[in-house]
Amino acid sequence: MKENQIIEASRILLDGEVLAFPTETVFGLGVIYDNFEAFNKLVIAKNRPADKPFTLMCSDVSQIEKVALIDERARKIIENLMPGELTLLLKPRDDIYPWVNLNTNKIGVRIPNHDFALSLIRTVGKPLLVPSANPSDEQPALDYIEALKYFDGKISGVIQSESKRQKPSTIIDLTSENIKLIREGNLKLKDILKALED
Repeated sequence: MKENQIIEASRILLDGEVLAFPTETVFGLGVIYDNFEAFNKLVIAKNRPADKPFTLMCSDVSQIEKVALIDERARKIIENLMPGELTLLLKPRDDIYPWVNLNTNKIGVRIPNHDFALSLIRTVGKPLLVPSANPSDEQPALDYIEALKYFDGKISGVIQSESKRQKPSTIIDLTSENIKLIREGNLKLKDILKALED
């Protein structure tokens, strides 16, 4: 991706609009996390219940620390397995915007292992709310053509590219003493547990 594409894409996001872009899993829909109007646009585009939080995509551990509480176990997983195809459910900071966790006392965070997505988040300078690029109950878009079929005229931009793995990330819940597997993708639970032991 050229630098001017990153700049233009970041401008769309900073203007509070919705952007579809590739990740290393599936295509994502993104908005900046600290803009309530942008959050509402994302809810409408996804046709999603407004009581289900969106995952936060961050560029590094310092951005995760802005939104979530990181204990020693979570830090070890982040250091060993991120960036990567992994979403962690963590406890949110007390000062988090209410629409980010929607009173669930959990917040999903991940660092994508994808050059464009990482460059975009770094250029924007703040985490993004990024669900998969599909209306609720539909399959995630895997490239920009599928994203356009879903969202043409409903969002402000689509990056012309395709996703890599074409499978959503693994999700684990770290909000209690025992690690809970919510969804298994290409990264297996046994590999996550091994990273904790090493």
